[in-house]
Amino acid sequence: MHRKSAVLLASAALVAAQCTIPETPLSDTISAPFRLQVQNSSRAEVHDKYMNLFLAGGGDRHLFIGPVGDPTFDLTLIDGVINWVPGGVRAVIGGEFSEVDHTTKLFMTGRGDPRAIFEPTYACNPDDPTETQVELRFITWQNQPAGGYICVRHAFDGSHEFRYYPPGNDLIDVSRECIQVTLVVRPSGSGPVTSTTGSVSSSTPTSTPITSSTTSTAPTSTGTPGAFADMTPLGFRFLGCAPEERRVVPSDFPGRTLPSVVWSSGTLTNAACMSFCSNAGYIYAGTEWSRECWCANSYAATRQPATTVASLANCNFVCSGAAGEYCGGDAWLSLYEKCEVGGPCENVVFT
Repeated sequence: MHRKSAVLLASAALVAAQCTIPETPLSDTISAPFRLQVQNSSRAEVHDKYMNLFLAGGGDRHLFIGPVGDPTFDLTLIDGVINWVPGGVRAVIGGEFSEVDHTTKLFMTGRGDPRAIFEPTYACNPDDPTETQVELRFITWQNQPAGGYICVRHAFDGSHEFRYYPPGNDLIDVSRECIQVTLVVRPSGSGPVTSTTGSVSSSTPTSTPITSSTTSTAPTSTGTPGAFADMTPLGFRFLGCAPEERRVVPSDFPGRTLPSVVWSSGTLTNAACMSFCSNAGYIYAGTEWSRECWCANSYAATRQPATTVASLANCNFVCSGAAGEYCGGDAWLSLYEKCEVGGPCENVVFT
């Protein structure tokens, strides 16, 4: 009897220790600056870490749990969309779709990609059940079915990248599981989180066809990067931004778009990669992740790049050796083909 009473008293004390959830719902706009904390109390490698913003090409920000990226304390929520006003970017979902686990990248851009929509909700802090916190519950992304969740998976240098896991999906990448997480609003100031009714207006960017022809000038290596670097003066034509799915295994070469040879450099340029692959006897060359150069004499039909202007957005990492050029992206390859001697050498036209 005494033991049963003790259990009941302990249970009652636990219930009493729970936080109090306010009855008034939160607005979908939080104008006070905040930082986003990640929670999953069952996964110590990501629990209570923070979202960092990593500068990519075109002003985009990729989202990581450190040590990669910059700590960001001035995020806001506008109509359910996470914004970083100083950079003119907002949270969207798109690109880098994984065939392994069907996840898609969550990142920030000023372009018109489908926005990720969140709903602020009150909840109890799992680290201190007496504390009430504000969480951003994922609802949907524009023009897509509701549901799914935000997750993070291992990327590089001990970091984790943010992804979207769709509803009804049961696929898992055993080599780098995408861990479901909760996003928690941590105010940057001393006051509590407040929300107001607000709105945001935006214009959908327009695109025009990108064309290129053979010239006699070398590609530029300074200034704002263009959509791609013109390598026709060096005898290579640009085919587009080609997809690939990397896997963390002893050797992931067979899964690469150009699996024959790789060279990595902290001062990589597209011209250097073309020269490397050509001298090694390969007709296809591609740059990736700012510093990688890949070569081969063929690639799978499933890796054929698209020919739309929008498809080029995935290759948005500035080259490690040329601030005026893009060298692929995260699991995306800036793909070039060696031109036949004496034949035409023209880049693909993107519309």
